[in-house]
Amino acid sequence: MTESIFVSANALSAGATVSYFIDNVLQSTESTSPFWMGGVSGSTPRGFNVNGIGSGTHILRATATLSDGTTVSSNDVTLNIVPSVNPQFSGALTPYANQPTAQQATPSAVLTKVATSGASLSSTEQSARQAVLVMYLNWGIDPSLDSGNDESNVLASLEPKGWKAPAASVAANSNLSMSFSPDSPYYHAIPAAWAKVQLPSGYIQQLQMNAAHGGDGIGYGETVAASSDPQLTVTSQWYSDRSTLRTFPFHMTRGWTSSLPSLPEGDSHVIFVDPATNTFVSTYKTTLNSQTGGPNALYASNPTSFNSLGDSGGSTAAKFAELPVMIQPGEATNPAQPIKHAIGGPVERTWGARVYPATARDAGMMTSTNSCSNSGYTNTGLVPYGGVIQLDPKLDLTKLSLSLPALRILQAMQTYGYYVMDFGCGDMDIYSAISESEVEPYGGMYGNVNGPGVQNEVQRVISTSDLYVVAPLIKKQ
Repeated sequence: MTESIFVSANALSAGATVSYFIDNVLQSTESTSPFWMGGVSGSTPRGFNVNGIGSGTHILRATATLSDGTTVSSNDVTLNIVPSVNPQFSGALTPYANQPTAQQATPSAVLTKVATSGASLSSTEQSARQAVLVMYLNWGIDPSLDSGNDESNVLASLEPKGWKAPAASVAANSNLSMSFSPDSPYYHAIPAAWAKVQLPSGYIQQLQMNAAHGGDGIGYGETVAASSDPQLTVTSQWYSDRSTLRTFPFHMTRGWTSSLPSLPEGDSHVIFVDPATNTFVSTYKTTLNSQTGGPNALYASNPTSFNSLGDSGGSTAAKFAELPVMIQPGEATNPAQPIKHAIGGPVERTWGARVYPATARDAGMMTSTNSCSNSGYTNTGLVPYGGVIQLDPKLDLTKLSLSLPALRILQAMQTYGYYVMDFGCGDMDIYSAISESEVEPYGGMYGNVNGPGVQNEVQRVISTSDLYVVAPLIKKQ
């Protein structure tokens, strides 16, 4: 568990009291239904802080004393306390609040809200999905919160409101992926003793490495404005829906179209960066507006500050920023240091559940048919939007004869994890802003005289290794 646990006792008559014991030591006695361990503030449970209990396995038990003096004890509950990651974050970071609904509903009731009737999951996959759900509920997070809305203002309202500012504003030569608050979850290593659930063997079989230029041509374009560049108009409208029309000015180079990914039929994502305002805009299905000289997009994020956690400002389904998980040019081929942040991208098997930093999911995915296979439901995944997949941390990558780029990418997935952001047609896509030419000396993406290909190497390891869904890397109450 983390800083606090949230435990209550239900179905007790008036006048009862409930005493909670950990390892047979009395910790709390409550007299107001539903008898939250640690009491309430108003109507909100405070939670019971476990910092003084110590890491490891403990036994939790509740004893109710009824109004007639009769006592009834619960079954013993195994409580696994792991060291908190809170000390990794600054004092300025606001804790991510526990969600009382995570303890007020049964796992089956929560699961029903994010499941699609008739969606095909094997019994092994159903068990894994339930185990993943229970892990989040134990973490004080309800993955079904506001499940009726694909884009959730409720989840957005829960995002931390304070954090430590970046050391410097973004500049033309900045590593854009490392330019956010040091409190951003993408920069924090997954602890060795951390809650996790193993995914079924073979869950990820096919992998696609995205490249902005060359390769598949569907990576992210990036363009950084100079102080002399003009303000051009960004136009955002979802197809013919005029109610979604937004326009706003943003500094960008007049030649920004050279940053468009090389496959026009792809998602044509471009991220525009303005160092003068320390902000960025992310666009989806980007084309040139010949009248304004600026971009048209099916969706453009509002200008978002780099002085943030990177939990907003993206143009993917999950709506958190892509930049903090983007493999930047030179990162995967740097012999001097590993990639120092998480990676991320879309998966074909999405799940209607959401956890921080995701606040949204693909529109209509709870009932839609898989648009890649044109058969079966979309909602068949085991990892929620915003969920983190970790490559087996015990795997010794240095013994696998990997090229430098493949090693760096897999190290990042071991250390910081892979964030699920969107629906895609591959089992797993990895977002990058690189050009294929960068990895040509290492075998290219798909293989050449220099090696078997970076995509092939990464796929071989991921498809044959243990993968885990891990608890969020957030500061907790």
